[in-house]
Amino acid sequence: MKITEEKLQEWKLLLDERKHRGLKIEEFCKEKNITASQFYYFQKRVKQFETKKDPVIDKTVMQPIKIMTSQTKENTVIRFILPNSLQCVLPRDMTISEIKSILELVIAC
Repeated sequence: MKITEEKLQEWKLLLDERKHRGLKIEEFCKEKNITASQFYYFQKRVKQFETKKDPVIDKTVMQPIKIMTSQTKENTVIRFILPNSLQCVLPRDMTISEIKSILELVIAC
């Protein structure tokens, strides 16, 4: 199940509200008409989301990318598929330095 960033932001606000009000989890869940399971599930997901967005994460760690080329000569392209499913399709006649520049920009996003 994919959770949207908006949904995680909503839950972050709920989690922050409970913390600031100093309510016990059971009391808060009853008041908001949610289960404790939902609370703990989204608490974990929000923490995971915040960790991924944390600027101190080492972005120099290399992740594998899949490099594919098309089989037809007339429309030959280079296709990069990144681990996050982002795809980058480049003309085959680009120089290595041009490809490197583009990939650095894509990976930095």
